[in-house]
Amino acid sequence: MQPICYLNHTKMTDTLNKTVSSEQIPEKYRACRPKFAQLIGRWFLRAFGWKVDGCLPAVSDNQNIIIIAGPHTSNWDGVFGFAAILGLDAKITFFGKHSLFGQPVLGRFLTYMGGIPVDKSKPGIGLTEVAIENMSKLNGSLLAISPEGTRAKTDKLKSGFLRIAQATKSKVFLAAFDFGNNRIVLDSFLDLSGDNENDLAYVKEYFMKFKGKRPENY
Repeated sequence: MQPICYLNHTKMTDTLNKTVSSEQIPEKYRACRPKFAQLIGRWFLRAFGWKVDGCLPAVSDNQNIIIIAGPHTSNWDGVFGFAAILGLDAKITFFGKHSLFGQPVLGRFLTYMGGIPVDKSKPGIGLTEVAIENMSKLNGSLLAISPEGTRAKTDKLKSGFLRIAQATKSKVFLAAFDFGNNRIVLDSFLDLSGDNENDLAYVKEYFMKFKGKRPENY
């Protein structure tokens, strides 16, 4: 099912003619970054012939949304993903290895983009628990997460995003990296069945519709 974007006709026409636009996400999820930063993201996507298709529909006030993106097969996913975040001017939270945040330039960039470091080597600390703790404190936030949890081939997706959604009463939104058509797809909300295995199988099958950078890794 395609999402309905609550934009007027003129704005929708303008959006479809652009590589990416902040009009593709509701205003409350925008980061209000400097125009220069937004232009960098849009320029990067245009330079590589990429675009962002679709939009994130308007939702009720203070609704947390978990955006699951895949197939995740290459570091290029992150590169185009960051460009899209800048171009959309999206206020998104994501998690990364704490060691990356310790690097002077990269660490500052990741923090600026909404990153939160996670030290998985500490006993009792996992990404799911950190995500639940952080999202429980927020009202109306976006969390981007890869249900694969790795760029390498995996037979089964991780259920962490489902547990986060259940614990924080968040909606789950499907997005995809489509290297076959040089685009990032903002698709639709996932109707959770309550059966985690069934939902994971559906998402796994959904991502198979798109070509990753390294298809052999999915």
